[in-house]
Amino acid sequence: MKNKIEKQYKKILHKAITKGQFRDDRTSVGSYSLFNQQLSWNLKNNFPMMTGRKIYQKVFNTEFDWFINGETNIQRFKDNNVKIWNEWADANGDLGPVYGYQLRNFNSNGIDQLKSLLESLKTNPDSRRHIVTLWNPQQLEDMALPPCYLYFQFFVQGDKLNMFAVQRSGDLFLGIPYDVALFSKLLLYVSDEANLKANKIDLQIVDAHVYKNQLDSVKDYLKTKTYSLPKYSYIAKELKITNYKFHKLITAPVAI
Repeated sequence: MKNKIEKQYKKILHKAITKGQFRDDRTSVGSYSLFNQQLSWNLKNNFPMMTGRKIYQKVFNTEFDWFINGETNIQRFKDNNVKIWNEWADANGDLGPVYGYQLRNFNSNGIDQLKSLLESLKTNPDSRRHIVTLWNPQQLEDMALPPCYLYFQFFVQGDKLNMFAVQRSGDLFLGIPYDVALFSKLLLYVSDEANLKANKIDLQIVDAHVYKNQLDSVKDYLKTKTYSLPKYSYIAKELKITNYKFHKLITAPVAI
């Protein structure tokens, strides 16, 4: 069965709820946390959508478009009936200078990190500076929520492109499956723009946690059957996923 990433993921989830340190947090819910967990996968043949529970492509597609276009309002999410940012937006739907803003206009100085990244990959592929950073201390207080995924570095390997990502914080059950899919689509996009082949992703999660109110859902998921990952194609900036087989839908509350 070609689904090594979900095996890794379930192992981390199980470790979090059995050996994680219980910690209070800003949500007042409390969480079971692990330090510095890693997930690794490649995009050679399959797309990493978890199969033990249903994952919606519409969710990460919407977040990807929102991110890549530098948007700071949740209108795109509303238009697609995706509610992941509703609790943090203000009355006008604004989130402040979050993820995509820092990508396309870092620190409000017109620094387009995506454009610079693509230029450097094309003109200086051996550089060790193919980096995107979303953590901006000068504007953290203006953000509805500081970025959880905050660092990407790219490595050209012949005609292939690898990506290393860092998350300061990872909601293992609700967030990470969608982050994995989002990062994969990001690597596909960047690789296509730079005329390279998307290859491997390594993700480091500094604080990997399961919230206390998600325990029943996590235990339910850990018992589910895991299937082979779906196939995919990426043509003209369109990601098509086929043969996605999943066990069932499992929900859990969001810690705000």
